Amino acid sequence: MRILLIQPDYQIAGFGFRLAAMPEPLHLEVLAGGLPDHDVRILDMRIEANLMSMLEEFQPHLVGVTALTTEVYTARDVLLAVKNYSEEIFTVVGGHHCTLMPEDFQIPQADAIAIGEGELVLPALIEALSDERSLAQVPNLIWRNRDGRFVRNIRDVGAERSMDSLPLPRRDLVSQYREDYFFLFDKPDSSVAASRGCPFKCNFCSVHEFYGGRTRQMSATRVMEEIRAVNTKHITFVDDNFLMNHRRENEIADLIRSEGLDLSFSMEARSDSIVRHPELVEKWVGTGLYAMLMGLEGATEEALANVNKGTKLETNDEAIRILKANGVIIWGAFIVDPMWSVDEFKKLDEYVHRMEITHTQFTVLTPLVGTQLYRERFNELLTYDYTCYDTLHAVTPTKLPRTEFYKHFANLYKQTDLGPYYDLVRAGKLSIEDCRRGKRMLDAMSHWEYYLDKDPVLGTVRSKSEALPGALAAYQRSARAAQ
Repeated sequence: MRILLIQPDYQIAGFGFRLAAMPEPLHLEVLAGGLPDHDVRILDMRIEANLMSMLEEFQPHLVGVTALTTEVYTARDVLLAVKNYSEEIFTVVGGHHCTLMPEDFQIPQADAIAIGEGELVLPALIEALSDERSLAQVPNLIWRNRDGRFVRNIRDVGAERSMDSLPLPRRDLVSQYREDYFFLFDKPDSSVAASRGCPFKCNFCSVHEFYGGRTRQMSATRVMEEIRAVNTKHITFVDDNFLMNHRRENEIADLIRSEGLDLSFSMEARSDSIVRHPELVEKWVGTGLYAMLMGLEGATEEALANVNKGTKLETNDEAIRILKANGVIIWGAFIVDPMWSVDEFKKLDEYVHRMEITHTQFTVLTPLVGTQLYRERFNELLTYDYTCYDTLHAVTPTKLPRTEFYKHFANLYKQTDLGPYYDLVRAGKLSIEDCRRGKRMLDAMSHWEYYLDKDPVLGTVRSKSEALPGALAAYQRSARAAQ
């Protein structure tokens, strides 16, 4: 069977987090790796938008599309284009959004919706299609029967499935795009996912919801298989908390060293994991670690408590100290509450400068689909337009006038103290060109006017009457709960 897997596009040109990182579509590569008996291609429409020519050339039997919440409309457009090209092509959509809100893809252009981890669904689906069997026995699938009605199959969460059983990603299928994948200043970059899930329950995050509260990790030897298969000099571990299991991470570092691999690494970790094992940070620096993304979230105890982070400010401070002492570049992620006053913006700005965090990511606290926050604040939502849910726009009311809110938000990206950057250059961590590129990123994000277009009050967005079925279903649930 010829299978085309598609990563849809969503971006505002020259603006947003695409300026800081664009990872490869690892989820699609892993799915492709699990289909060795089929002819599989991957189209990354963030880079190459030639869907029609790909359909003409490849003539796929099945097209699979993935989608985050901000990509829902473009994913639906892809499905429509595929069916307009040929009704005979079987279409399936999967990924984060449709797992948490499948109603949005119960449309005539979608033949099936894969729920949860695709490796538990796609091979069984393709086998059933190849054998011309009913789809009724394919787990984790919502499918359209002959009457056009969507049928939901049994849910198999795969709780006992070891991550070591996952196929190696088919990175060769995106080789033509490799030079475009990057993390901060490292280009080309490769992504490795050494675990799935997160045991913590931050109210703004849907990872816990997607994986049903489960956390699974690859063994150290299996992680090494992933690393050996990479052909770039830089690797980003995209785990939500790579340093969660210090015994495993110690073993991985030992194996990398024993094989003499000359690589650089970046990763994401919680501050409490860093503080519990500072020796692990030092070890990984000797193994090639150079940058760490940390969800610091706030500059006050109240800000951390409001998002159910489960850490203290002093823990964040100590983690920053440990990373700086080891020469690790800190990519600090912070959340801005729409109900902040000027004073709270000031506290965060002062904290970032006092702690000399050179690489910053500021997001607006957003009730994302599938999160606790979405359920709690649904009635406060000003829009159901998913393109506004990029965490750069306030989709709930703001305490300050909205233009003032965005002025203060954009001002957080203005870096006036260049001393820490010069220190990184002198230490050989950054080049002058890296600093220039970083400044261009920050400058783009520091223009408050850029935020207005997708603001649900000040901008041009879809009206609530244009809401997709998922938001309408959530509205009905909210109304019933209020009765």
